[in-house]
Amino acid sequence: MVLVSGQEHQGKILVVDDDPLTQTVIRGMLEHESFTVVEAAGGEMALTLFREQPFDLVLLDVLMPEMDGFTTCARLRETPAGRMAPIVMITGLDDESSIRSAYGAGATDFITKPLNAFILVHRVRYILRATAAMRELAWRVDFQRVLIETLPVPFIVEDTKGHCLMANPAFATLQGEDAAGVADEPHAESRSRVPQPSSVDGTSIGAEGQRIYEAEILLAGKEPRSMIIHQAMFTPPVTGETGVISVLIDITERKKNEENRRLAETVFQNAADAIMVTSATGIIKSINPAFSTITGYGREEVMGLTPRLLRSGRQDNQFYAAFWASLRQYGKWSGELWQRRKNGEVYPVWETVAAVRSPEGRIIEYVSFFNDITARKQAEQEIFYRANYDPLTGLPNRSLFHERLEQALKQARRYDRRVALMFADLDRFKQVNDTLGHSFGDQLLGQAALRLEACVRDTDTVARQGGDEFVVVLPNVIEERDAGVVAEKIISRLREPFDLSGNIVHIGVSIGIALYPDHGDNSEDLVRHADLAMYQAKLAGRNTYRLYESAMADELNRQLMLETDLRTALQKNELELYFQPILKVEDKSLVRAEALLRWFHPRRGPVAPGEFIPLAEETGLIRDIGLWVFERACQTLEKWHELGLMIPLAINLTSAQVFRGLSLEVVSSLLERYHLAPESLVFEIAEGVLLADSAQARQWLKSIRQLGICLDLDDFGTGYSSLSCLKRFPIDRVKIDLSFVRDMVLDLDDRALVEAILALSRSLRLEVVAEGVETQEQFDLLRALGCGYAQGYYFSHPVSADAFVEVARALAAR
Repeated sequence: MVLVSGQEHQGKILVVDDDPLTQTVIRGMLEHESFTVVEAAGGEMALTLFREQPFDLVLLDVLMPEMDGFTTCARLRETPAGRMAPIVMITGLDDESSIRSAYGAGATDFITKPLNAFILVHRVRYILRATAAMRELAWRVDFQRVLIETLPVPFIVEDTKGHCLMANPAFATLQGEDAAGVADEPHAESRSRVPQPSSVDGTSIGAEGQRIYEAEILLAGKEPRSMIIHQAMFTPPVTGETGVISVLIDITERKKNEENRRLAETVFQNAADAIMVTSATGIIKSINPAFSTITGYGREEVMGLTPRLLRSGRQDNQFYAAFWASLRQYGKWSGELWQRRKNGEVYPVWETVAAVRSPEGRIIEYVSFFNDITARKQAEQEIFYRANYDPLTGLPNRSLFHERLEQALKQARRYDRRVALMFADLDRFKQVNDTLGHSFGDQLLGQAALRLEACVRDTDTVARQGGDEFVVVLPNVIEERDAGVVAEKIISRLREPFDLSGNIVHIGVSIGIALYPDHGDNSEDLVRHADLAMYQAKLAGRNTYRLYESAMADELNRQLMLETDLRTALQKNELELYFQPILKVEDKSLVRAEALLRWFHPRRGPVAPGEFIPLAEETGLIRDIGLWVFERACQTLEKWHELGLMIPLAINLTSAQVFRGLSLEVVSSLLERYHLAPESLVFEIAEGVLLADSAQARQWLKSIRQLGICLDLDDFGTGYSSLSCLKRFPIDRVKIDLSFVRDMVLDLDDRALVEAILALSRSLRLEVVAEGVETQEQFDLLRALGCGYAQGYYFSHPVSADAFVEVARALAAR
């Protein structure tokens, strides 16, 4: 049976007693004081009511039949609501054992019977007040505990010796421990677990009991963390011992962000690239110093303006449309463009523009980076120039020539046109280069290149193929003769004298021409055929041009085979010296002989000197051959002397022998070996040696002359030697070339040239030998003109050494 009574109450009380009289008495006492009373007749009923509704206090009788008060109290304490509820035992037992059992079961207090209303009411009120206070205290303690445990900021409370009195889990996590461990275990050496300031200045706790400082804390296995530490002194109300509360605020990320901002600012201010920040509408908000350095505009001059002030005008609207399209689609643009400096100079830059977006994805700024690439462009141009142009002449090189030729052929195929390709090889360039030196050879190539360019159109290409070879591409050629006209123009211009630092030299040019599509439909065939034609021009006497013919390939093969055979001719004894007499015109007496080289090929038979001597000069074989000729001539002279034939012998020397082939030591050594006097030799030199007019040539010739060997100038009149050259060189006589002698009887011009040479020689006190005398009329005219010496078939064909002895005897017997 459960009874509830009372309207206005100061608390709700459960009275548990099996005696109805006692229940009535207690209810009366409590209701009189406005308490609400709920009655239970036994322990099980009390437990049921307690689970169903809350009570502020339980009055529990001890002696009950089914479940006594001690058991009921213990069972109540086991329920969630019973842990904090005040339970007062009512008992007639006042022995110590009963009291101990009551408290042991969890009773808050006990009251002994008989009950006194005044004492009961006041005891109940007191217990209710105490319980309320305890509940509030427990709530506060629990609130503070939850607050401390959930507070994300680490803090610790320590006494003055560094012992931890309290720490929250955040601090324990920082230390790599749990909160209980931090509080229970004193720190090593009684030192504070809180990192101390690195400097004592301004970090001591002040009069107000607080200080703030920054320090680093080392975490197990991790990088140090930067902390702002707030500390405050406090005195616990119980012990009175002073302690320290420390709150640690992790500012590591903030410092990193600050450092990143400082780094970004340092980069911004010191970057070599210009940096410009604009708003989303394109208004300039910020620039770095490099921007001013590159553009010439200061900060105050550009703030509030747009980047349009840098436009050069070289980019059109289509360019900027693509620029903005890229920014909108990708948020970035990179490329090359031209800008204008403040001083008006236009210059190239490489620029990157990136859009800066808000967290919501809206563009809020644009950042532009650009650098002046003028130097890079110049370097690229230099690299391109070096890769495509000849550094000596400034002409396109072999690589660019092939590219231009392919372009010309492509156009010719498309529009059914012709292309002419010329191969031009400078005649006598090697002689000038060997004689004067490479620096003069380089000058000659440079001047020749300028003359070549002056002979062609702007649409034509003149390139240097290598060495002294040039190529010319003539697109849109209509007829073969058009190419011939250009070739003749080139020959004429290159025939004019060249002034190489005061040295006047004359050269020529041999040109080969191949036409597309007549002589080939691709660049390889055209190049090969033009080269073949050029080779034929050289064989034809040089300083001329030849148009490609299919038979030229056979001729080239023949020449290649001839070169191969010439390389072995010395070892196979295929070379032989023949000799031709030189006579005094006045009495036809023999005065000396000239050694002439002959090649008797085992299959071809005799090979003309005009065919293999130039080949030997081109291949460099002339040096070995020249040395063989000189020694064989010395052997012949020695034999002739033994036979009583005491005449000088003339030997032809090329410029290669003069400058690099025949040293004075070799000459002296061979003269001594074959017991010959220097006066028994005559060296005939070509006009090319004089044309070089080098100090080296003059010194060599001077030394030879001082040795006692006479010097003749061979083939005079065919070159471009001048009077000043004749004066500077120690020449003893000149030999008039047979081309003038051959036609002088009938050709007045040739006769005039012979007369002029004779007159010039007499004025210079030089003897004259006329070459190529073949008829009585020629001989008579030379004698009439006062020529001193003559040589030719009229007197004798060249013969072997043994046969020449007989010729000499026959001439002496006249």
